[in-house]
Amino acid sequence: MADNTVLVFDEFYNLNIPISAAQYEIVYSYFVNYCNSAATAAAFTTTLFVIASQTQSNVLDLLETFGNSDSLKVTLTMAYYLNNLSNKTAMFGVNNIITPNNVVQRNIVQ
Repeated sequence: MADNTVLVFDEFYNLNIPISAAQYEIVYSYFVNYCNSAATAAAFTTTLFVIASQTQSNVLDLLETFGNSDSLKVTLTMAYYLNNLSNKTAMFGVNNIITPNNVVQRNIVQ
């Protein structure tokens, strides 16, 4: 009997995540419709599986939150999920004016 799992390896997070091949195809085909390239769709797919793994959520439930969004909303939703997982000093996809942290700014030697 064939093994219907895919092993996703993400170098950035240094994770090996065994997932269903069917789930991978569902998520990948969704992102192919919204991304400009196959490489971007693959990166978004891997990232969504990392988010699902880290939050212990079902990846298809996370995918449902995108609905019939345009590409900008898809990108912003991915940034939202990543910002919830990342270090609080790094914010992805946020267009706010960057203001220095006064405590850190004082310690920087020029």
